[in-house]
Amino acid sequence: MTSRVMLVDDQELVLHGIASLIATDSTIDIVGTFTSGQACLDELSLGTHPDVILLDVNMPELRGPEVCKRIQEICDKPVIFLTTFNDNTVYRQNYDLRVAGLLSKNISKEKLIESIHKVAKGETLHSDLTSLTPNFLTPREAAIARDLMRGLTTKEIAQAQSLSPGTVRNYLSNLFGKLDVRNRSEALVKLSERGFL
Repeated sequence: MTSRVMLVDDQELVLHGIASLIATDSTIDIVGTFTSGQACLDELSLGTHPDVILLDVNMPELRGPEVCKRIQEICDKPVIFLTTFNDNTVYRQNYDLRVAGLLSKNISKEKLIESIHKVAKGETLHSDLTSLTPNFLTPREAAIARDLMRGLTTKEIAQAQSLSPGTVRNYLSNLFGKLDVRNRSEALVKLSERGFL
């Protein structure tokens, strides 16, 4: 069985490297390579529907999670996130966005092709990042992180989450610890780097 694949990564060297790697396999048909999420969305809107979309998590302008949401609005095709960040914040989005899986860009050719075929058949992947130390954000921490990304103050977050300001400060302290940052500014940078929306 041949799997039709679309690749999206803003780094051309990485994009063409992955494309060249998997194109040597006769069971893979690359139907498009794009350096931006918008170009991918435009192509999907024209009716090009691959079996699997390999999508970089951390891209400028439209980040991977936002592109994924828009892909789901256009077509019901599975997305595999590709990442260079071996952290659980990105791994959580595997569930938050209902994508088929999350793979490191350092994955072997054989494992990548195997993963593509699994997802093309309707299966989901168990990320190879699950072996990392378990510092997942709790649902409440994730919600507060999103409020933080929206620029809300501690008082506004407390109102949005129906919590006291003191409780929000405790959650922020835990969040900063998991991100290994000291303040809001550093947290915003770290969350943004990891494509957290």
